[in-house]
This record gives sequence, C-alpha cells and structure tokens, in this order.
Amino acid sequence: MPDNMSKHAKRQSARKTEIVKAATEIFFREGYGRASMDQVHSVVGGSKRTLYKHFSSKDELFIAIIERVSDRVLQVMVPEEIEGELENVLLTIGESYLKVILSKDGLSLFRAMISEATHFPTLAKQFYEHGPGKVSSELAKFFRTKQKQGEMNGGDARAAAEQFLGMLRGDVHLTALLYGQKPRGASIVNHVECVVTSFLKSYGGNDKK
Repeated sequence: MPDNMSKHAKRQSARKTEIVKAATEIFFREGYGRASMDQVHSVVGGSKRTLYKHFSSKDELFIAIIERVSDRVLQVMVPEEIEGELENVLLTIGESYLKVILSKDGLSLFRAMISEATHFPTLAKQFYEHGPGKVSSELAKFFRTKQKQGEMNGGDARAAAEQFLGMLRGDVHLTALLYGQKPRGASIVNHVECVVTSFLKSYGGNDKK
C-alpha cells in the first residue's frame, strides 16, 4: 500500500509540474491578463477537475510559476554548500544568480510583471514576496551568520542582501530586459568580481577594510 501511495504521489507531482510548465509558456506569451485556465487546460488535456484540483485559480497557478523561477535561484544560492572564504562564496552566488535571472524564464517573468503590475497590484505584491523578496530573505540569513562569525560588519543584513543583489542586476539585467542584450562568459565573471569587491569594501569584516 505505501508503494502504491508513493507512485500515486509521484504521478500527481509530475502532473503538477507538467501543468506549471505549460502555464509558464502561455502566461509569458499572452500576459497574465489575457491568459486563462481554459488555455492551460487545452494544452495539458485531461479533465478540468484535475486542473482545478492542483490549482484552484489563475492567481494560484501564476504564483506557482513565480516560485518555480525563484526556486531555481534559491537552489543555486545555498552558501552553506559552497566551500571557501566569503569572497569566493559571493562570487559563486553572483554568477549563479545572474545566470538564472538572465535566463529565458527569468527575463520573461520580470517582463510579465512589469507589464501587469499596475493592473494587478495584488499579484505584483505576491510576485515580490514569492520571488525577489524570498531570495533577499534567504541571503540575509547567510549574512547574519557571517556577521556573527566576524566575516562581515554588523548592521541590517536584509539591506545588505538587497544591495548585493541590486548591484548584481544593475544595467546588466536592465539591458537584457529592454532589448535582449545579455553578457556572456568572461563579461559576467568580470561584472560579478567588481560587484563583490565593492560590496566587501563596505560590508567585509575588519580584515577586508
């Protein structure tokens, strides 16, 4: 019986993932306002009852899309699993973060929210809480640990996290959003190195001053 339940759970999880992937294409292509649950159903097939069992509304489905992208960021931003000194950890985080937000899905999500935010302010708030805000919170936790260990100056860890991520995005993210110009390879590495150097001048421990 447990094995059957496990297989059932796996099928349900796979179905949910399939729905989110299909919805991602539709929402990014049509925009939140024009996209509909009927469009998603026409792509994934099956019964509408199953679709609404997984996601009771369009809002809930869009939040799942947001979390799918933000989870990709969080998966590559696990400082505790990155070996080395703080500088090396930040370099790794920076490069991984940029690769995700400059990806096709990352850029499409930001573009969708920019175009829909004024029409759906509640959705915009949910986007921040489940996306950028969540990433900042997780990074702030890591910074607090480093502050306790003396590797970073004291102060507002959340503000430090927001500043670090904001410096990483900078014009690199803006130009990619506006007209698709994305840095590659060495350009990303150089950008991240400059950001980390500047960040540690302000927030590094006593040995970094």
